[in-house]
Amino acid sequence: MRVALLFVLLGVVVGCESLHAPAPPSPPKQPPPVTAPVRVVGRPPEAPKTAVEVLRASATSAAPQDPPEEDQLALVAQCLERSDHLGAAGHLETYVNGHADQHLFRLQLAELYLQADRVTDARGHYERFAAAAQAGPPALYPHLVTAHIKLREIAMRSGDRFAEPFHRGVGLLLLVREQDGAKARDAAFCEELLCKALAALTEAKARKPGDARVLVYLAEVHERAGNRSAAGAERAAARSDVIGGELTGAERRPLLLRD
Repeated sequence: MRVALLFVLLGVVVGCESLHAPAPPSPPKQPPPVTAPVRVVGRPPEAPKTAVEVLRASATSAAPQDPPEEDQLALVAQCLERSDHLGAAGHLETYVNGHADQHLFRLQLAELYLQADRVTDARGHYERFAAAAQAGPPALYPHLVTAHIKLREIAMRSGDRFAEPFHRGVGLLLLVREQDGAKARDAAFCEELLCKALAALTEAKARKPGDARVLVYLAEVHERAGNRSAAGAERAAARSDVIGGELTGAERRPLLLRD
């Protein structure tokens, strides 16, 4: 407002001076840059302070008809600000569908669906992440235990008496695997975990005697416990149900080896 008033006053003064005798021409003066802020060359803009601001900064000011995939992350952040987990899951799923190789985003997507009480969707994404983590880069493997813990939680919430002991047993076995090659490996602790894994997987087998996934993990537990005969028997039984058990590629691999 003050700038506009200044221009009006200047216009009146100029108009009054035009009534007097013409003065010698002088070079025109450039008006001050009042419409745009002065930028200091070489000074970077201030960085956003939060992750939400970072996501917002990546979004363009114009809203195209088909927003870029990066805009989905900005929408996820906006939904999370108002605790809209289901809305955030919808936008993140759109992003994940376009970036199938970014598996950690899928793990976060499963968690959002779980928080939104969309158990079926959460289970599906946890299962897909688990399959990817088994065959994917080593950086994903530490998160595999988390996926099975969450799958066990879902089984408990839904009353699935097979899936609960199955994922409990697999999770315990994965903890033993993590100790492989460790300098400070605790043999007694690993043996205790193996016993608990054996009990859980045996319980799951009692619920579904012919399930190939249970048999494959049971075979590994027996193998690690030194019972090679039992391990071979479980793998032989698993080979008859390779399709029905919905084995992943990593789970199917031991069945291709001869005992």
